[in-house]
Amino acid sequence: MKLQTLSKLHYTVTAVIDERKGESCPLIDCLEKLSNQYTASVSGIVELFDMVAKDGLTALSSKQCHYVDKNEKIYEFIKGDIRVFFFKGHQNVIVIATHAIIKKTQKTTKKDKDIAIKLKKKYQQAHDNGSLKIINSEE
Repeated sequence: MKLQTLSKLHYTVTAVIDERKGESCPLIDCLEKLSNQYTASVSGIVELFDMVAKDGLTALSSKQCHYVDKNEKIYEFIKGDIRVFFFKGHQNVIVIATHAIIKKTQKTTKKDKDIAIKLKKKYQQAHDNGSLKIINSEE
């Protein structure tokens, strides 16, 4: 499993790379497509990543970040209608597990949660067997 660094200071905010699609990052691809219609929200999500990189999750309010699935410890970043699912990795790593979604209702879809849960398990396996690779955005 490969992760791309999005923001790094005291904490490292990363996103899953889809190696089946030529090393693309679904989150970055999605945010670039959304930026035309949701410019302020996309900018706000990126600011949340930077805040977390600097000060950790405690820097965010429950309106900016909260659990989507407490049992599996899956969270979501929130800015406007945009949601981005993530989990805490090892040490000071935050792993964004999926693309961004537009959420217009209170209920999070099971499909989106299941993707994040599956990627969290894949992350754990890669970490445990030493195949996890975190790359910088410039690489």
